[in-house]
Amino acid sequence: MSQILNFKNIALSHIDFGDFSYSLSPELDIVPDESLTESISRHGILHPPIVRETTPDFYIIVSGRKRLLALQALDTESACGCLVIYRHVPELDVFSLLLEEVQLARKLTTIEKAIFLQKITAITDESQIIRDFLPRLGLAPAPFSIKHTIRLFDLEDPIRRSLHHGTLSETVAYDFILLSPQDRKALFEIITSLRLSFSFQKKLLNICRELASRANMSIAALLDNDEVQGILHHQDANPPQKTKNLMLWLSRKHMPRFSQAAEEFRHFIAAMQLPKNISVAHTPFFEDDSMILSITFSNRKSLQDAWEKIRHAAYGNDN
Repeated sequence: MSQILNFKNIALSHIDFGDFSYSLSPELDIVPDESLTESISRHGILHPPIVRETTPDFYIIVSGRKRLLALQALDTESACGCLVIYRHVPELDVFSLLLEEVQLARKLTTIEKAIFLQKITAITDESQIIRDFLPRLGLAPAPFSIKHTIRLFDLEDPIRRSLHHGTLSETVAYDFILLSPQDRKALFEIITSLRLSFSFQKKLLNICRELASRANMSIAALLDNDEVQGILHHQDANPPQKTKNLMLWLSRKHMPRFSQAAEEFRHFIAAMQLPKNISVAHTPFFEDDSMILSITFSNRKSLQDAWEKIRHAAYGNDN
């Protein structure tokens, strides 16, 4: 593979920055990091970008777009030392080298894998992708992996971007594919506005899906509710408070008997005015009326001093 790369100093004006043929990012409006720009202003580009020749003395970017953009922002008339892939090199070899280059620095995101697979399915057959590329991508070597990953393109661009940046759970993203665009939009707006953790994202999706199914309505219609909207747009509540109130509202709808029992239990405990070192727990789903009293003692002596009273309260005069 090293034989297809040749080092050459190339004027930035000879590089087509508008060509994204080899880009694996879902974002075209890439902005270089300030730290990268400062580094290049001090020492230049330390790691050469890779470009491909399209016509004599004209090139498109294979990797290193941020570095080139940072250099361009500093001086549009400058040139950059690049590793050049010439025109005779097969397209699949270029993508293979691109994958190698990216994975030397970091792991690909799920969306980047989808973009990579989408691009190489246009230039090679399924069997070669399964054999030569899926193991390198960390995917099971089977046709399902290709279809399953590429299906992420069924999602809207903001959702794909969120998955790319790690703010949307991969599991939830795949579940989103099975929903209508309206339902996805309603859930995604809540996930982003409340900045839900992955566990809350999954919980929100599962409860909403079940409640909507029970009521024979869409998730979007379920969430287009005055109470829900009141929770989401409460001016005095912060995202964690809104999350707590929303999940409480959904739980009450999802398991009304459990929610009622839990509410009654909270009032019962509050009325007891227990000190901080004492707590009471109920059975997991209030399957019976038994309760567990827990007392935390600071040391052995505190326990020994209290034990006689506890023993008499527990056993009466039997011991």
